[in-house]
Amino acid sequence: MARYAARRGYAETSLRNWAAAEGSLKREPGLVRLVVAPPTRDREIVMEVGVARIRVTATFDAELLRAVVAALSAGVST
Repeated sequence: MARYAARRGYAETSLRNWAAAEGSLKREPGLVRLVVAPPTRDREIVMEVGVARIRVTATFDAELLRAVVAALSAGVST
């Protein structure tokens, strides 16, 4: 607890007092439910292959993207 408090700028005694008042020092660790949020559409990257621009969103199809990049790369001279 001392390292946790120090890394966050708290006094260890303050953190212990809060935990004791809240009751978490006496309870057994519990389980929490983890809910994974669906990907959002606003996260994306834009790739440029030659003169082509490809917008890749969070829900892209990796196999299709590889095929598109390979096809576009075949026509690009380096």
